[in-house]
Amino acid sequence: MPYLLLAIAALIGVYGLYKFFLAANPRQITSFFITGLFIVTCVALLFMAVTGRLPAAIAMVVAIWPIALAWWKARDTKKKATATSNVMTRAEAFEILGLSEKATKEEIEDAYKRLMLKVHPDQQGSDWMAAKLNAARDLLLA
Repeated sequence: MPYLLLAIAALIGVYGLYKFFLAANPRQITSFFITGLFIVTCVALLFMAVTGRLPAAIAMVVAIWPIALAWWKARDTKKKATATSNVMTRAEAFEILGLSEKATKEEIEDAYKRLMLKVHPDQQGSDWMAAKLNAARDLLLA
């Protein structure tokens, strides 16, 4: 009987993970895996310390520390690089909307609406492209 309950709990857990992965964006999935890795590492270290292998647990922490530090620094560098690369010029905005630099306000709005109908996330489009179109429109109409 306990094995049956354990199997049912495992199936419910797998189904929950399946639903999570269907609805999650890549950032949430990455966060999920990093959190899971952290929890597994902490449990392993605690288990090693409780079972009398404290020196091995300390050695494991010392071995993992440079890897974690390098990952953290690379993450910060990537975050700073993406933060500075999000600045759009007027020329890029006109190019995204497919317009010349002499376009009127009405032409900008028409091009935005026409393109947004094609790339909107509700129409199986891209969140990234919709955000680019919004940024281009906002820049040109400001």
